[in-house]
Amino acid sequence: MIEISGTTRIFPVIGWPVEQVKAPALFNAYFQRHGIDARVVPLKVPPESYTAAVRLLMSFPNVGGIFVSIPHKPMSVEAVDVPSPRAQLAGACNAIYKDGRGRILGDLIDGEGFIRAFDRTCAGAPLDWPASRALVVGSGGVGCAVAYALAERGIGEVALYDTRADQALALQQRLRLAFPATRIEIAPPAAAGFDLAVNSTPLGMYPDDPLPLDLRGVSPHCIVADCGMKIEMSRLLRQAQELGCRIQKGKEMLIEQAPLYLELFGWPGVSPDAFRALEAL
Repeated sequence: MIEISGTTRIFPVIGWPVEQVKAPALFNAYFQRHGIDARVVPLKVPPESYTAAVRLLMSFPNVGGIFVSIPHKPMSVEAVDVPSPRAQLAGACNAIYKDGRGRILGDLIDGEGFIRAFDRTCAGAPLDWPASRALVVGSGGVGCAVAYALAERGIGEVALYDTRADQALALQQRLRLAFPATRIEIAPPAAAGFDLAVNSTPLGMYPDDPLPLDLRGVSPHCIVADCGMKIEMSRLLRQAQELGCRIQKGKEMLIEQAPLYLELFGWPGVSPDAFRALEAL
């Protein structure tokens, strides 16, 4: 039984919507198993109230940090006192916490979680990073994080697509300045010719959503990743699997970045295997 008392540290997950978030179930199971007096609570906050909500919540002594979900990650850069360098460059935060001086900090760990999950997916058959091409569809918080992480890892090309063309162009310019060795291009949402295709849009949260990218002509060696978590096997992943592609589920990104959240929130040294074991609960 999960008990909550006046000593419990609270970690909100803020999104709009918030029904799709998996962090409460995953982290609360971890806290319960390890006897940690902390709980993760989803909060549905509209964009116009987001910054005020962050400032108010982080003023409460028993709030230990905030998990940021869609669509608030880009706004978080301005909502915190000090965004990390990678959060500034990518233009988004997904973890908010305080330092010892009481400043509100923001970091972006989606990308690192994605890369760690990708390394598991590719175990035994790693990419030739400098020779590989990746397509990232969506340039919101998750898309920024994934594109940044791929360029930082040294991939040869990152192609971006977003229906909001100005947003994708702004990300392209930031990444080109930071990673001159990687080609950063704008491309249509078609996976043919790419070694990795990533959906970082909300499309796929519901069974009747249209496909976020076109898989016609995709090579079977292409790895198709969906960062969404509401539906474990989205239409995109099912279609990719039918075409013989390897796939990466969104929950893998969360599991791999879970220890990174805990480190920022005050519990360093946790392995992702501790979270993977919780799937049996």
